[in-house]
Amino acid sequence: MRQIRPIEVKLTTLPDNTTESLSEDKYGAELVIRSATVRYMALSMALAVDPYRSRVREIFEPVFARVRNWDSKAEMVQITPRAVAALELFLTEFKHLQSPLLMQPIWKTVGKSPVLAEHCLDIFVWSDFGLTHLFLDSARKPPDTTSISRYARAALRLARFLYERSKDEKVFQAPIFDGMTFDNQNDKEFAMSGTRSRELMACARLVKPAIARDEIQHIILGGGQKFLSPERRFDAILYFSTDLFGDPHAAAHG
Repeated sequence: MRQIRPIEVKLTTLPDNTTESLSEDKYGAELVIRSATVRYMALSMALAVDPYRSRVREIFEPVFARVRNWDSKAEMVQITPRAVAALELFLTEFKHLQSPLLMQPIWKTVGKSPVLAEHCLDIFVWSDFGLTHLFLDSARKPPDTTSISRYARAALRLARFLYERSKDEKVFQAPIFDGMTFDNQNDKEFAMSGTRSRELMACARLVKPAIARDEIQHIILGGGQKFLSPERRFDAILYFSTDLFGDPHAAAHG
């Protein structure tokens, strides 16, 4: 067997906290994107457009050629709109070169309960170019034009990487992905709630996943479920320890 392409797998739950109270056709899953994912995305894109590096440089150089300090929030705030526009032009011109990057399996429950829905399993696949839409819309319309959100930061980091790669064979990633924090922590690149991710993922299979719960017995074979060792989470223990919380009204009338 020959490995064709590495794919990141990110298991998500449907619905999330922001959509569990809505009707099923409005359910969405939260996506938390780590810095490593954006690095993989940047490397994948750079490899795809390697034969067109001169054109990539033409797209980004008018925006970035005179940058003095990449870590200066004041300077980068000023060029963010132009950087986002350049990135969108890049995506439009080279979208035919996109390739799979992230596999997002979903498992659906009945509301926020721990009970699996009748149709509960499916898989969505994001391309390297497609994944940018998780942050581009928010980067394009920032609520505060005096600061740089995580979404705008992701756009700036990706655009800078592509620009640096268009000029040189080697790109030093640390100044880009470990630097350029702009007062945001580096614990994650950004998070997308279910209400937002659903706008990009909306389709019949998000409402009714392809695999029914009865099929799980044909997926996990040989008693494999007995070897599962669920993480002992405090919130889960509290949820299932129903004896801890009595009915105060019942006690008052007892």
